[in-house]
Amino acid sequence: MHIVAIVGSLRAKSYNRVLVIEAQKLLGPDVTLSIAEIGDLPLFNEELDPADESTTPASVLRLRQQIREADAVLIATPEYNHAPPGSLKNALDWASRPFMKSALAKKPVAAFSAGGGRFGGVRSLVMLRTMLYGCRMLVMPSPELMVNLSETFKDGELVDPKVRDSLREFVAALVVWAQR
Repeated sequence: MHIVAIVGSLRAKSYNRVLVIEAQKLLGPDVTLSIAEIGDLPLFNEELDPADESTTPASVLRLRQQIREADAVLIATPEYNHAPPGSLKNALDWASRPFMKSALAKKPVAAFSAGGGRFGGVRSLVMLRTMLYGCRMLVMPSPELMVNLSETFKDGELVDPKVRDSLREFVAALVVWAQR
């Protein structure tokens, strides 16, 4: 099984990216995980994306292909102004086309958030789930994972064993969800 991860934060050492990299280590030997980079995607513009994809940007075609080749999608999102970042929304807008034939349609997905507030990004996840349903994705209902950043990381590394255990349970659940 192959999982493609989309990290909403563009920072190279974002907490959400650290958690995705940690998730790679927690997967079983028959599961691989790669990260789809979204920082080079242009702002969504349907005029750049004709039906024949003749002028569709290469970065968009790459993202769509990575999603099509994956058995499941893992999304890690921070919370900016009580919502997912624009970079993540932009990636989903590009990947959700062409409508009814998109790479996202009927693809199993799980999303988690690591946020600085005491809610651990829950508001971001609520909005993100609405977007994922709109993309016709198969959203994993549980377990949920929201990570409060206080005392979870030290020097850019995950140090909280409870969060590591929760992350292990979360990605294992995604594998089971995708197998269904």
